[in-house]
Formats: sequence, structure tokens, C-alpha cells
Amino acid sequence: MSGSLVIWGIWDAVYQRCTRLRYIEKGRNIFRIVLLRYRGETLTTSDNRQIRAGDLILRLHIHNYRFACECKGIEDDLKLVLLLRRLVANSMPQLAEYLAALPQANEIKGIVGTTTLNKGVQQLGFSIADVPANWFYRYKHWYLKFLLLLIHRDGWNRMKNYNQRTTLSRVYMSKEELLRRYLPSS
Repeated sequence: MSGSLVIWGIWDAVYQRCTRLRYIEKGRNIFRIVLLRYRGETLTTSDNRQIRAGDLILRLHIHNYRFACECKGIEDDLKLVLLLRRLVANSMPQLAEYLAALPQANEIKGIVGTTTLNKGVQQLGFSIADVPANWFYRYKHWYLKFLLLLIHRDGWNRMKNYNQRTTLSRVYMSKEELLRRYLPSS
């Protein structure tokens, strides 16, 4: 696995330079983000706010390479899930601070991400919706399947059953809910 992690680390550095993804705080936060206009169906958040096509959002990306490095050597699936949950929960306050400090903070409607790791995210304030069945999300599902192969100690066997057991979902939260939950001064 260490050889594949080295290659992945090189790829991740190139990918970082070629995209508009920004670190919230490199090494301390599991998220990378990009500020962009939302393109998709209208999403209604748990606090009944709507994110519509054209709205400004923070697009969330879990820093998969960092997570793979963090979970290196962990063989228990439950421990992996709990580690990721802890990393996400610990990153949320910094995400809220980051969003609140942006010059465009008043325009931002919410945060949106796409993941197969959607179990228990409602407890963190996220809402969940299915993704459209288009080429982009089919590619993303394949990419996440490939990451599973690299990260998980039993990757080959997991990959065989990946499509039957996992679904790709959109997770999202309104800016107001993020700030209410995770920014103490809000």
C-alpha cells in the first residue's frame, strides 16, 4: 500500500495545482473546498432553506489522500468509519469560520459535497439527496471505487461488490445551519 500512497501523493499534488481546490487549513482540516455556482436541481435543507441553480456555494471535497494516510494500518472497518467521522466533525468549526470570513459570505447559500460516505451525516447537520444518473456522476462513482481499492486493505474484494453496496449521494447544508451549529458567535 505504501507504494500506491506515494504515487497517489504525487498525483494529489498535481491535482491540487490544476484545480481551484483550496485548503481550509492544510494538515488540520479534512476538507478542501472550491467556491462556485451551484448547478443542479433545487435542494431543500434540513432548516427549510433552498439551494438553487446559480446560487453561490462552497463545494466540499474530502481530502482523500490525507484520509488514506491517516488510516494507514487500521484494519477494522468500524475504526475507519469512526476515524473519518471524527475528522469531519473536528473540521466543521474551521469550515464555518472559513465561510464566515470570506468576502462573499453574504452571497453563499450553503455547502454541498458528493460522497458514498453518507451514513450518519444528518447528525452533523447535513441533508442527503440522490445524485443525477449522468456521465459525470458515473465517472465519480468509478473514481471513488478506485480510491477504495487503494485505501482499503481488502480493496479488491470490496471493489467487486461496490456498486451493489454503495450509492453516491449529495450531502448539503445551508450556510445558516453551518454557522448556527459550528460557529460559536453566531
